[in-house]
Amino acid sequence: MGIFAETIPHIIALAAALAAFATLYWNTRAADWQRLSAPGAFSAWCCAIILLPMLWRFSVPLSGGPVLHMAGLPIFVLMFGRRLAMTGAALSVLAYTIAFDAQWLNLGLNLLLLAVLPAYCGDALMRATERFLPRHMFVYLLGNGFFGTMAMLALLNMLSLGVYYAIVSAATASGDALAYMLLLSWGESFLTGLLLTMFTVYRPEWVLTFDDNVYLRGK
Repeated sequence: MGIFAETIPHIIALAAALAAFATLYWNTRAADWQRLSAPGAFSAWCCAIILLPMLWRFSVPLSGGPVLHMAGLPIFVLMFGRRLAMTGAALSVLAYTIAFDAQWLNLGLNLLLLAVLPAYCGDALMRATERFLPRHMFVYLLGNGFFGTMAMLALLNMLSLGVYYAIVSAATASGDALAYMLLLSWGESFLTGLLLTMFTVYRPEWVLTFDDNVYLRGK
């Protein structure tokens, strides 16, 4: 959940912008851009950047202020890894801010909520799945695509909601918003698992985090 319309305190906006830009700079420089040279990978990466702002635009305002929308970020991280997904999601946040007249003051905070934190969270879950669970294709698809996505979305949505109420309007806090977000996380996790399975089977060159030598060889 981004905070696009509401005004946040200037000191928080400045601190968030510094943290976001520093993290993005380091990850963008360290990203393995050569991996996008795989057939269709760069086109898929660009398509995801374009689709994310459109997905965020389909939103439902809840009573009390927060705006509910699908994240679309887990599949981005699962397909392209932490650094490439973070850079792409940051471009999507910038595109949304420009196209839909969002608050420029909130750019740094939205970069943290919709690019930096999802990328690190998704990467941590993928590493945990690879380390502690059997290295099998179905473990990759279900562990990352469904259960990992559900945990990632639930964590990020609760964090975003907490940031919203802490910075914007604590007086409007409601348990309904959390319940709706958790339900949306459940639904999006099914969709993400389905898309990850389809791309892994039919367009494996787009799924840069899937390694045949790890998940298929000898199985």
